[in-house]
Amino acid sequence: MRISDQAKQNNRARILENAAEIFTSKGFEDATTRDVALASGLATGTLFNYFPSKETLAMTMVTEALGQGREDFQCRRKGDEDLAEELFLFIASGLRRLRPLRPFLGPVLERSLSPFPRKIICQEGESARVEHLAVVQEIIGRHGFVETPDYVAMTMYWSLYLGILAFWTNDSSPNQEDTQSLIDYSIRTFVQVISGAMPVKGAAHAE
Repeated sequence: MRISDQAKQNNRARILENAAEIFTSKGFEDATTRDVALASGLATGTLFNYFPSKETLAMTMVTEALGQGREDFQCRRKGDEDLAEELFLFIASGLRRLRPLRPFLGPVLERSLSPFPRKIICQEGESARVEHLAVVQEIIGRHGFVETPDYVAMTMYWSLYLGILAFWTNDSSPNQEDTQSLIDYSIRTFVQVISGAMPVKGAAHAE
């Protein structure tokens, strides 16, 4: 029997909701797709029609949360922020939306967003990276950088961002204040680099 589009949407929403609860209670590593399927009233094979792997399932939650963060950012920005302030607002808006996923986020991001070469690329993770960097490029462009920062600069930004995510998932400071300080420092470092205000030490040794 053919399932309706509405039923598919309902199944997908139910899977995501149950997965979040199970990943939080059991931990991402110990939870299985079978656990999620049973909680959702579906066969494991049926669940794979929606999400081909546990990593894809978890990263779908991440990409949707980050998408909501981008919308929040667009609503919250006033237009008079300097470059560092706007980048801070963008990153902080994403983290705010990721907060409900924080209990199980560490291993998910480690598997899906790792900068190290991998045989299997998580497409949801790659989409999250591309969409995030596209917004960063837009922000930079609004602040007078006509030429797109080069590959090295954007690789540096992404490395800083992954460091922020990794730190934030384990930040026990009140209201994650230490993470806020790290975001501020990382952003200002990046802005100095792309502005040419910071000399690149050791450049001669890198040639």
